[in-house]
Amino acid sequence: MRGLHVLLALKNTQAAESLKDILMRQQISVFAAANNRDAVEKMLDHSYNLIVIDEHFPDLGGIDFCRFLRLTNSPMAVAPIIFGLYEPDQKKVLQARDAGATKLVVMPFSAASLMKAIEAAAMDPRAIVQHTSYNGPDRRTRKVPPPGGVERRKTSPTLIDRATQHRILKSV
Repeated sequence: MRGLHVLLALKNTQAAESLKDILMRQQISVFAAANNRDAVEKMLDHSYNLIVIDEHFPDLGGIDFCRFLRLTNSPMAVAPIIFGLYEPDQKKVLQARDAGATKLVVMPFSAASLMKAIEAAAMDPRAIVQHTSYNGPDRRTRKVPPPGGVERRKTSPTLIDRATQHRILKSV
């Protein structure tokens, strides 16, 4: 947990400030952004190796902000993203997952559930897939050959393995 630089992108500024206080007590560097412009401005000065996003994050929205982060050409593109959903139905879960979220949590979350999600996201062994149709954690749960034994993709996606992710995030 040491060396974490967390960006909190939450709609509720009171909740963000209390979570910021809890994380700082754990000796975690934290910045709470008020909106997307504030977050992007701060990202120009600092790099974060863990991001917590709320689905109702002001201006752009949580899903689009998550997608934007995965498409940037920065270390934050491979950082674990914890995505908070207020009413997690199948459609919202699939949207967050397709936008590149690493872990999903139900909002409002407690400090204990956030710490558990942070630990799980930091220890997630999945590679990051970077392709034209998807950028985010590898969602495949098992390694199996393609159906019929024939690869249908014209180009293989770029996979950033966990060791490379750690090297990228350690330089933050």
